Amino acid sequence: MAELTHVELLELASYSPEESSLSALYTHIETDSRKADENSIFFALPGVATNGWDYLDQVALSGCKTAVVPKELNLQHDALELVGVDHPTELMIQCAQLFYGDMPKQMVAVTGTNGKSSICYYLAQLAQAIGLKGGLVGTFGIGPLNALSEAEQTTPDLLSLHRTLRGMAATGIELVAFEASSHALDQGRMEGVPFQTAVFSNLSRDHLDYHGDMASYALAKSRLFSFPGVQHSIICADDAYADFMAKAASQNHCHYYSEQNSGADFFVKNLQQHANGFQFVLCCPDGEYSVSLPLLGHFNVQNALAALAALWNQTEDKAHLIKGLSCLKGAPGRMDKVEVPNAPLVVVDFAHTSDALQVALQALKEHVNGRLICVFGCGGDRDRGKRPLMMDAALKNADFVWLTSDNPRTESVEQILSDCLAAVGEGQGHFSVEGSRKEAIQKAILAASSDDVILLAGKGHETYQDIDGVKHHFDDKEEAMKALKNYVA
Repeated sequence: MAELTHVELLELASYSPEESSLSALYTHIETDSRKADENSIFFALPGVATNGWDYLDQVALSGCKTAVVPKELNLQHDALELVGVDHPTELMIQCAQLFYGDMPKQMVAVTGTNGKSSICYYLAQLAQAIGLKGGLVGTFGIGPLNALSEAEQTTPDLLSLHRTLRGMAATGIELVAFEASSHALDQGRMEGVPFQTAVFSNLSRDHLDYHGDMASYALAKSRLFSFPGVQHSIICADDAYADFMAKAASQNHCHYYSEQNSGADFFVKNLQQHANGFQFVLCCPDGEYSVSLPLLGHFNVQNALAALAALWNQTEDKAHLIKGLSCLKGAPGRMDKVEVPNAPLVVVDFAHTSDALQVALQALKEHVNGRLICVFGCGGDRDRGKRPLMMDAALKNADFVWLTSDNPRTESVEQILSDCLAAVGEGQGHFSVEGSRKEAIQKAILAASSDDVILLAGKGHETYQDIDGVKHHFDDKEEAMKALKNYVA
């Protein structure tokens, strides 16, 4: 196997893929020392907890001959040819194109505390409605809409992301709807991805265990709008951080969306709710259209508008794009109905922040003839400050609350429950505490009347419960259906 010379690698930026012999000498590039071998080039990149250059000995033992390292470190290694460059990440991105091909033609990134997953899901559906093969990268999975593979995290590491996106393009995917998490934006895990459109949904308290404060959290989100390729920004006019995001997007063409603000580019009027969704008049730059939206919850009106606005410049046939709204399917685990005749309606939703829980409960109130019941918990090893806020939101917006577990991870369920109850005043609200989520769901359903609506909040599409670092199979929809069958038996 021929070795790559310093000159070849340093001058790679000036080569076209056709001129370079790099891919003939090596079969792949790696940033994970455990995956390096004699056929790879290893890129030693900075990390969050450790750095790639900390593992050069392991890389050498794998048989790898060449590693790219930051030039300023002046590193030496007896068994590796170290190529020092000023910007290893930029060079790795260039190599990724050489080895793995081009990106999909259209890339749309969505950021915000709530709504990212749903907006992306609707984006991919609307893309297909106008003739573009759509794909996702995010919470629901990775790949084409009809064949998603499970994602270990919302945003993969940088090299895996580039491989994935270029692989999606190779399968014919033309537009990717991408969930841009604050962690990925802050850690640079999206560098080199040529987003043309960026979407902001909203911002409320979340991930402060990582960011520290709301100002840092907002700043991380805003970085999306300064990506080099972004030309079109979509911003929710109703959110308190709209102006902050607009300032970051000042060099882009902005469209605003709102459920009711007539000053926005996309808004609705004559909104009427029915059993399976909404009927309204869509007001947009192309005029007014009557729309029937088959989704529950006022926030889904906004989510659908965000997806529509993000695709507005992708087609000349605006009427066909708008027609696609009437065919949207609800996102998995987002206002997801579990129904059995003559039993209470159960709705599964991913709401895991106080703001999202409040919005979900308020949205369901309009569908309730009896009581609105909420079953929720809070995740372990995460921001403890939001736990009493979640309990407060549940007590203020539901008629009865069942406080239970979520994903306790390595934290004790008792501690999480105690944190949730810390701000509950004596005699405040009507609630019960049941540490077992399975038992809480069963008890909530069996104690309800057929006119009641029960919200199972916090886990949504997830099919596991993380306890002491082990993921056990657990599906809110499955547990709800078991209890509903017992209800009518």
